[in-house]
Amino acid sequence: MKQLFLEGDKFIGKSTLLQTVLKEMALPVSGFYVERRRDEQKRIIGFELKPASELLLSEKSSAVADHCFIQMKQGKRSRNLTVFETYGCSLLQEARRSKQVILLDEIGGVELLSKSFMKELYLTLNQPQKIIGVFKSDKNYQRQKQHTLESLDIDEQRETLKEAINVADGQIRTLTEQNHQMVEAELRHFLTS
Repeated sequence: MKQLFLEGDKFIGKSTLLQTVLKEMALPVSGFYVERRRDEQKRIIGFELKPASELLLSEKSSAVADHCFIQMKQGKRSRNLTVFETYGCSLLQEARRSKQVILLDEIGGVELLSKSFMKELYLTLNQPQKIIGVFKSDKNYQRQKQHTLESLDIDEQRETLKEAINVADGQIRTLTEQNHQMVEAELRHFLTS
């Protein structure tokens, strides 16, 4: 197995698990992760693409509005695909050159609408480096479709991406409260083998 992706319900701890293990193991990492942006009342107001290399730093960079690919407008989510077409592509290109573990947290959502990003993502999935990440579950995808201003119909792209992960010797594991410890052990073993 060259790739291990987690999927599961929202707030089950997929990203937290990946980040905790990477930090504890002090593994240099490339790729990207998504950070929720919140207002003063702690409500989610957007999602920002961040470089995975920041995870091991004691201080993270401040928010960059240009890297925010989803923002709340009129109570609905509005997307900015330019973030993936520029910054996202750049992060994937750097990841392929780095030869480090690659973090893709999260894929399977709005980024699938960007052809240039998808081209870079497929190139990345075919690299020899180990890849870990989060694949947006179908339940979370259906929820996202309901809460976006623009149409989001990427069923076919999601299936194609799942097939690409499978062909590249990758697996997608469902994370639940019941199997959290087992999946964590599998993740640690994967990263050290």
